[in-house]
Amino acid sequence: MIETSNPSFRSQADEYKTVPVTARFVCDTITPIQLFETFNEDAAYLLESRDPLSLWSEYSFIGLDPFLYLEEKENAFLLRDKKGQVESRYKDFISAWDDALVKLHVSPRLPDLPFPGGAVGSFSFEAMSMNETKIKRGEEPVASFVFCRTILAFHHQKEEISVIHFQEAGADKDESYDEAVKKIKAVTEKISLSSNIEKRLFDHTQGDTESLFEGVKSNISKQDFLKNVDRVKAYIESGDAFQVVLSQRFEVDTELEGIELYRVLRKLNPSPYMFYIRTFNEELIGSSPERLVKIERDKTIDIHPIAGTRKRGTTKKEDDQLAAELLADEKERAEHFMLVDLARNDLGRVCKYGSIVTKELMTVTRFTKVMHLISKVEGTLREDVHPVEAVLRAHPAGTVSGAPKIRATEIIQELETSLRGNYAGTVAYLSFNGTIDSCIAIRTIRLKEQKAYVQAGAGVVYDSVPELEWEETRNKASALISAIKQAKESFQREETKR
Repeated sequence: MIETSNPSFRSQADEYKTVPVTARFVCDTITPIQLFETFNEDAAYLLESRDPLSLWSEYSFIGLDPFLYLEEKENAFLLRDKKGQVESRYKDFISAWDDALVKLHVSPRLPDLPFPGGAVGSFSFEAMSMNETKIKRGEEPVASFVFCRTILAFHHQKEEISVIHFQEAGADKDESYDEAVKKIKAVTEKISLSSNIEKRLFDHTQGDTESLFEGVKSNISKQDFLKNVDRVKAYIESGDAFQVVLSQRFEVDTELEGIELYRVLRKLNPSPYMFYIRTFNEELIGSSPERLVKIERDKTIDIHPIAGTRKRGTTKKEDDQLAAELLADEKERAEHFMLVDLARNDLGRVCKYGSIVTKELMTVTRFTKVMHLISKVEGTLREDVHPVEAVLRAHPAGTVSGAPKIRATEIIQELETSLRGNYAGTVAYLSFNGTIDSCIAIRTIRLKEQKAYVQAGAGVVYDSVPELEWEETRNKASALISAIKQAKESFQREETKR
């Protein structure tokens, strides 16, 4: 059913260039994955969540018909059309973002959804260079975002789909409205046929972990990584830093499609922030447990530091014992307190004086396979601070850089063999209504030119054991490498059978 009437469209089109036209209907026979594969190349992203405490978990969002891209190249921020042609150039990201909003001039009568439309994309780890000149910037863009003309919001509990089409209002408003209705009907007709599309099944049982890293390349040898841990410890002893997160990057050859990898990863590792994002020349597939910042319409901003992890117990008794052990672990507690302090410092740079509070401290939060210690630090954004600036000031998270953040990042760039790019950066949506939600790009696979890249780090402190830090990076990467190999076995084996 079309929810936006012609008179409503006309009245909004009198004031705004772009008007959201919405429709809603029951959809109880298909899944978000099936929806995404129905539209295939016309789909730019899929955002989901498996967090029982979040409203976001009620929805999956799919972006269709990408029409505008905002990305950085050679220190300039560009707005490109869907063909890749440059429309405008800017010196900084916020100027580009603000001008995109001016060009689109979207009506504020947006649907009441966690994400009512806007841009989806990522800031690389090196995006820190936007505010800190000491940080090096490589060839990869420090920012890459996409705007979509049509968004599908799949409500899991209600089994409903909302279609939001952002229609540009022309001189003939009735004709513009009819065009929007026609496009929505074309989308709904395609959805109605999607239940007839053959779904490929896959086996998600765990493989042999002993042979997991066979055929996997790393960008650093074990010997060099261990030496780097010792060098970090020397920096810590000399007072340069308290913690530095060292990482290594793994590379796997693959002919898999990104959505195939995403299907396996979302099954193996359900998380609060799950995403599949396509850009011009690469795909990002992720299942991140950790928020960077979230900004509400009332200017409330919060950060959820995560530090401290245990596997879930097989029984309630064992689960409770592991939770108690986690809460009593002095090293985990010390690291967690350090990250809470970092969060308060990050918010202190952008929030009103006296507004910052620690709403929750070291709460044991349980997920499907692990439990974490999570805190919640909250504040109110100052009127003179742009919401995107608040994200960039918190970026990158202390959990993936270290403390103090700038010096730790300098040490990372000195010791690691290549710049991080997407790893440890930020994946975010920037809404037309000013709300922002973002996560840290960990447990993330980058797919480019038939290669899958996985990166994982370990927090090095003064008493770190180099061998254990090496193993930690491999342990963290193993879930993603397992997902890649299981996807290969499932989908490529199926292609062979056909």
